[in-house]
Amino acid sequence: MSIDDIDRTQTTHILEREHEVLQPHMESNTSLVARTLDRPSQGFLARLFPDEVDEIVQTHELAQLQTGFEYRRRALQMAVETKLQAVEEMCNHVLVTGKSEIRRKRQEFFAEQKLKLQESMNAYAERFHTDMERRFDAMAAMRHERIREREEQRLLRAVDEFHDMLDQLGREFLDIIREGVSRG
Repeated sequence: MSIDDIDRTQTTHILEREHEVLQPHMESNTSLVARTLDRPSQGFLARLFPDEVDEIVQTHELAQLQTGFEYRRRALQMAVETKLQAVEEMCNHVLVTGKSEIRRKRQEFFAEQKLKLQESMNAYAERFHTDMERRFDAMAAMRHERIREREEQRLLRAVDEFHDMLDQLGREFLDIIREGVSRG
């Protein structure tokens, strides 16, 4: 197989994939190039000073080369864009699966922490209520009404403050969970 045959094979391969609008122009150029290559070698002067037919053939050869280069450039661009899209899709997949794993772990962590907080708050509330029951019982045994009234107000205020504090701790914990990370 000669270089001419290889060139024709590559040209045919390009023609098979080229858009139909360019096909007739490229076939015309291919036939002109083939005729030129089949002609006996030209002399030195004929190459330096080509006649009208040779100039047309050279013009067509140049146009065919430009068309081939343009085709290759577009094919390469399509290949690069396809690879970039594949890489982008792969990265998106990794991000999505990675994010979902991180979110799952985060949710498990916060659920565990919320459970610990709730258990801890329940234990403190039970201790507090036990202590308050004892104090209310002791208050009922007080003989002076004014002291009993003041102690009752103080104990009721302590109960309200304690439960308000537990509610606030629960809200603040949920606010921490809802917080996002931002650059602002």
